[in-house]
Amino acid sequence: MNISSITHPAGAGQQPVSGAQNVLGKDDFLHLLTVQLRYQDPLNPMENTEFIAQMAQFSSLEQLQNMNQSLEKNQGSEAELHTAFKNNLVTSLVGKSVEVPTQQVTYDGDSAEVAYRLGDKAHSASLRILDARGQLVRELELDTTQAYGTVEWDGKSATGDKVPKGAYLAVVAATGPGGAPVEADMLKRVKVDAVRYSGNEARVWADGRELALADLRGVLEGSD
Repeated sequence: MNISSITHPAGAGQQPVSGAQNVLGKDDFLHLLTVQLRYQDPLNPMENTEFIAQMAQFSSLEQLQNMNQSLEKNQGSEAELHTAFKNNLVTSLVGKSVEVPTQQVTYDGDSAEVAYRLGDKAHSASLRILDARGQLVRELELDTTQAYGTVEWDGKSATGDKVPKGAYLAVVAATGPGGAPVEADMLKRVKVDAVRYSGNEARVWADGRELALADLRGVLEGSD
């Protein structure tokens, strides 16, 4: 028996259905099974085992669809819970000191302490200080035995001369075994002044600019 001829009988006036489903749902499966039973050959009825097998398929299909709907609902709830938790965490940062990446070091005429963070497997690392023209002023080796550290710049150039006060460009570079580049940042400690919301996301306002939670490298005790 051709099931398609039963569910879509040929005849005058038949119009193609737009937007037809490509995947059968449990209601479609039950409808096909009912039609199959209605039009089965009385002289050659469906075997009990075949009928039970098809009913088992219908039951499995229903369970899978219900499970899929439940998972989709749970995923939506988990996403909302995650967003609420993250926003609550960001709100608790107001008034605290955080570390953010920077490429500027300010020399006050005496010395400048620079904080840095190195990625995993850093084999060698250095801090390169450049002037406003991009010329190398000084290069300092960094300790790679710890992920976070500080280095002090005495304000001298590579030739030993004192440099003028002011802001300098600084870049931390690190490599792993074999010379492969490793993630590294120079860090600046800033105080979180406020938290503002953009849609469903909380944004941190610190150091006169807006930051995302992913921009923060650390949270410190106390405040500046």
